[in-house]
Amino acid sequence: MSERKRYVLAGTGGRGLGMFAKPLLTNFTKYCELVGLFDHNPDRIAAANEILGSKLPGYTDFGEMLRSANPDAVIVSTRDSTHAEFIIQTLAAGKRAISEKPLCVDGKQCREILAAAKKYKRKGGVCYVTHNMRYGPAISELKRQLDSGVIGDVKAINFHENLDRKHGADYFRRWHRVKKNSGGLLIHKASHHFDALNWLVGSIPVDLVAQGGTIFYGKNGPFRHDRCDGCPHAKKCDFYAEMWSNERNRKLYKEAEKSDGYIRDGCVFDKEVDIEDHAGVLYTYKNGAKVTYSLTAFATYEGWHIQFEGTKGRLELKEVHDTRWAAGNITVHGMEKSIGKSLTLYSPREGLKELSIPEAEGAHGGADPAIQHDFFGRPWDAPLTARMAPLDQAVQAVLIGHAANVSIAKKSKPVKVQDFLKRG
Repeated sequence: MSERKRYVLAGTGGRGLGMFAKPLLTNFTKYCELVGLFDHNPDRIAAANEILGSKLPGYTDFGEMLRSANPDAVIVSTRDSTHAEFIIQTLAAGKRAISEKPLCVDGKQCREILAAAKKYKRKGGVCYVTHNMRYGPAISELKRQLDSGVIGDVKAINFHENLDRKHGADYFRRWHRVKKNSGGLLIHKASHHFDALNWLVGSIPVDLVAQGGTIFYGKNGPFRHDRCDGCPHAKKCDFYAEMWSNERNRKLYKEAEKSDGYIRDGCVFDKEVDIEDHAGVLYTYKNGAKVTYSLTAFATYEGWHIQFEGTKGRLELKEVHDTRWAAGNITVHGMEKSIGKSLTLYSPREGLKELSIPEAEGAHGGADPAIQHDFFGRPWDAPLTARMAPLDQAVQAVLIGHAANVSIAKKSKPVKVQDFLKRG
């Protein structure tokens, strides 16, 4: 089945345009045709068309878009808390839903999406999530090594995520900083990590306990303003950021602001911030493997350290990420010398080995082009690849974050992760 399929993008933010709209219009026209844009704000649709250099039809009513554009698939890249409603409407129309991660923001929405997928399966409704951490060269090689049995059965995993004061801070400027919008970083950000661990381990989570809080941003700041633009504290604030790369884009976003009031450069010290900037999660997989996960969103440098301890040895992945692309002025001079990644095998039999990691070009360390190819560079009816995330796996990534949020809210009470498929 090689004919082109019709796609609509729901959500005209930077991720939606860069990850989906531009590639569909340029690199994947053999199998795909982008036929429309949906957003509640018509000014943002107009800005998107100008940025893309396109004249795509725009829709502010989702139901009308489904009827008029009659797409085969809807790419959902809206605010996280709205994913569920648009995915469910897409499934009900018998269309394919392709959602940006996370699938949704809590257990209740997971249950609603699963129910819709079951109800509308015969109509052709199906849902996938673009969990691109699976596609990174380092994680792909880690998966290959684990599957080879080089360290035997996995018994314990440590995953330490550091978001720095440029990239990490940006989550506290935008809509993500309010938990009802994003589920907090344990869902919006960590769902990537939880999904990758689920995939690497090949099991589902069962028991969990967590703690966390807002200990750096929000009310902890020494001063605050409503936004960076025009801030009286700009000269003394380490977190002042100029968000627009050029005057044209600044004008476009400013026009859009007038329609919906959403600002892109909110103050990281705003007292409305209610998401955790530091958290720790302990959980156990059904197969017995234990996980220790930590997230720090105000780290001095960005990267992760992932350790897999098995019955025959240990694998460690270390990465220091380059965030000079992110807005803001905070830098650690000389840190660029540390940017890079390493994958090391520690084996009592084979000794210490530095394993090679394939090179890849493109955003997210080459992960984005690879996931774009799997979803858009193949025939519509091509079988799933091993790295594509179907609905049931995407649900598990959200459940861990939701369970962690519940545990934190209940003062680190232990919870059963799978219970959230049955109740709130």
